[in-house]
Amino acid sequence: MTGLADAVVARMARQRDLLAAMQEQCAAIRVRATSPDRAVTVEVDATGAMTDLTMGGAATRLGAQELANLIVNIAQTAAKAAVDRRDRLVEQFNSRYQEIEREPLRRSDETIG
Repeated sequence: MTGLADAVVARMARQRDLLAAMQEQCAAIRVRATSPDRAVTVEVDATGAMTDLTMGGAATRLGAQELANLIVNIAQTAAKAAVDRRDRLVEQFNSRYQEIEREPLRRSDETIG
């Protein structure tokens, strides 16, 4: 390969590694939200999908509709926090990706291509 081709491949490898790190961090996002009375705790992933639901003793004192509404409300709270966290990661990724794009390609002899 030429020095310039090597620089392009190195840039692509940095971008690939950055993307893999972001995907790994997003996959690890979990957010828990609990109702004030501790009747319901919901855990969601980075997309806001529910991954766990726990009901405490206070849940038994609620009617079916009230419990359903509480679960939905707490799930929405957790989902918003998870999506906000994911969005911050994506913003950081985009910023770093653009920095890599702006870096000049350097040949092995340090000349700019």
